[in-house]
Amino acid sequence: MVKRVFVCSLFLFLVGCAATTGGDRLLKDQQILADTVWQGNLTIDGAVRVAKGATLTIRPGTKIAFVRRDRDQDGLGDATLIVEGSLIAVGTAAAPILFQSAEPNRRPGDWLEIRVDFSRETVLQYCEIRDSAHTLHAHFTKGSLTDSIIRNNIDGSRLGEARFTLSHNLYEDNIGKAINFRNSSVQIDHNIFRRNGSAIFLFETDRDSVITANNFYDNQVNLRLGDFFKGEIRLENNWWGSFDPQKIAAAIYDREDNPDIGTVHTAPAKKWIAQTGPRDNVRLAHVWDFKTSGFVDAALVAADGKIIVGSWDGHLTALTPSGSVVWSRRLSNVIDATPASDGQRLYLQTWDRSFFALNPKNGEELWRFSYAPSPSDDHRQASPLVVDNIVLLPAWNGMLYALDVATGNRLWQYDTKGALRAEPAWDEDRIYVGNDAGLLLALNRRGEILWQVRLNAPLLSTPAVTPAGPIVVQRNGEVVALDRSGRKRWTRHLQEVCYYSAPFYADASLFIGTTAGRLWKLRAVDGEPIWVQDGFGPIYSTPTLYENRLFFGDNDGNLSVVNPDNGTVTSQLKFDGDIQGRPLLAGRQILFGARDQSVYALHLVDLAQESP
Repeated sequence: MVKRVFVCSLFLFLVGCAATTGGDRLLKDQQILADTVWQGNLTIDGAVRVAKGATLTIRPGTKIAFVRRDRDQDGLGDATLIVEGSLIAVGTAAAPILFQSAEPNRRPGDWLEIRVDFSRETVLQYCEIRDSAHTLHAHFTKGSLTDSIIRNNIDGSRLGEARFTLSHNLYEDNIGKAINFRNSSVQIDHNIFRRNGSAIFLFETDRDSVITANNFYDNQVNLRLGDFFKGEIRLENNWWGSFDPQKIAAAIYDREDNPDIGTVHTAPAKKWIAQTGPRDNVRLAHVWDFKTSGFVDAALVAADGKIIVGSWDGHLTALTPSGSVVWSRRLSNVIDATPASDGQRLYLQTWDRSFFALNPKNGEELWRFSYAPSPSDDHRQASPLVVDNIVLLPAWNGMLYALDVATGNRLWQYDTKGALRAEPAWDEDRIYVGNDAGLLLALNRRGEILWQVRLNAPLLSTPAVTPAGPIVVQRNGEVVALDRSGRKRWTRHLQEVCYYSAPFYADASLFIGTTAGRLWKLRAVDGEPIWVQDGFGPIYSTPTLYENRLFFGDNDGNLSVVNPDNGTVTSQLKFDGDIQGRPLLAGRQILFGARDQSVYALHLVDLAQESP
């Protein structure tokens, strides 16, 4: 019976009756002649063709991988999905549909394209399409591509004699043209274009196309007219990556560059266009909470399968992922600095200048180190940092101590001449540490000085490590980028006070929270602002990035989720106390403490999966 059903399903899929393909499947050269549903993981090695009259529906979370096989020796992979019927590929924000190369080292051009010809319906939403030659290649077709990520392709689309809506997408790192169209009617709005060869290439005749409310930055060319485009095009309300008219014009290729082609006229937006790129559709929901007897300013850490909580009440507590107490240990004084873990030990300091190494299994003390008092002994201790067999202890008295992880023996110490209130940063072969006297130092792992730079204001947060060198934020809001030898690369003044929220580096960008309740996104290469989002309380919490979402707290008690691409606040919950520690993401839970003396666990709910 089971055997007959399987054979029947396969036969119907291949020759013409309704079928569902799921699980892990390999598809070679074949036709789909009847309505078919794909789900699970599929690999295409060859050309799969959806015949006229058939509809291919792809369910959320489906992953489709294309084998690179260059039969015609043109340098491009030949695997392709050809649609002459209808294509309905609708994922969700939490479960997008993925089209990608099957190769271990993916690169643009590994597979050819999704080719759609004379299709009566083509809908792609919440998809990620990468590693192809032409991505979406459509002729004589009406369709839409929305809320999707198009990255790491040669071209992000090729449209001819088509009518398409391209809205709320992210086009990035496509080495050729992100959007390439001719003789088509295209609505292009609320997209983000970054790091592409040409963001938009208009080959010829734009018909009644509309290009508005998009954000462009870091593309080689933002808009390029082809050799056969002779007319004029007017574009309004796009942000072109700069406020400088000359820079805007320099990234547009038209008659100013080639007198034989048309002209582009722009009426640019004055700032970043909000609500661009893929829309998130999630909300934060409470899972559990745990009450302590003191402020919880320190970030939570995961160790030995447990959630470690430090509190102003002097207790260090280990919780299960469901919030039950495993053990709790009363230490000597207030804990406001985040512990560190190397998997075998927990390391933390308390306000009486004691530094502990504990067993994460049971809280047993393994060793203890103490340091001398100083006039700076008040509030905000720095977190330790583990580097191989050394744990670095940044002290109130300005000393950076290097201790043996196993014994606590002092290996070396360096006097920075200013209180240390932030965790050091490690960069391959050197330590960056800043003090509240405005001094940034680079030391080698033996504690020998490599260089130091005197800045203008206290350094209260951890330096961001980037490929080009460290970037620091001073308390006065001045951001300074240096190279690895200590030479300044650029400076950007935010004109806002910055305390303990460290600059967070991701995807060639910096995210910085300020006490003015604003979150900034800067280009890491030169400090140029990309967007600024306001409406938060004073931000002392350093953001955490997880599944392309930023999580952070503020002193108004908000835990916020922000889209890092466009600055949109996706979800927010308010609590009764300041949230100053960096949120911990563990087991798909968002964990943090607050000054209402509680620890909270939240999770994200996909609104698309909720019942009306």
